[in-house]
Amino acid sequence: MSEEALLPCFTCGKTLKNAFPDADNQPSEGTEFRTYGHYGSTFWDSLDGEELVLNICDDCLRGHTERLGQHKRYRPVSAHRVGMVGKHYVDRPMVPYTGHTDDGVLKIEPEEIGFDMPDTEWPENVGAIREYAIKLNEGET
Repeated sequence: MSEEALLPCFTCGKTLKNAFPDADNQPSEGTEFRTYGHYGSTFWDSLDGEELVLNICDDCLRGHTERLGQHKRYRPVSAHRVGMVGKHYVDRPMVPYTGHTDDGVLKIEPEEIGFDMPDTEWPENVGAIREYAIKLNEGET
């Protein structure tokens, strides 16, 4: 563990500090990117679980937004007073970077947590979350 992230910025080479002192590579003022590869790459396309990892500092990302895209994969599923309780997957195209996040949240009642909703992923402890959310909204917690 180090005060510095394991990897410098891939674009400019700047040394990045870790956001947490006990992290290996949690860049502060930067983003870590990971990939198993991509079909078509002649450089990296792991078929054995090995990831390629790189960091890019926030200054480099801000300086080249014309080279970035955004891709919404899911909407958070949220319950009153509890927050995010699941993920509702969406089929949307990648778009050029706008700097604006899609803040569309799927809001549900506590009693609906964990029930069959198409394209929705719930955490393993969804039953306990549902019980907690119901009690919280009834004022029992």
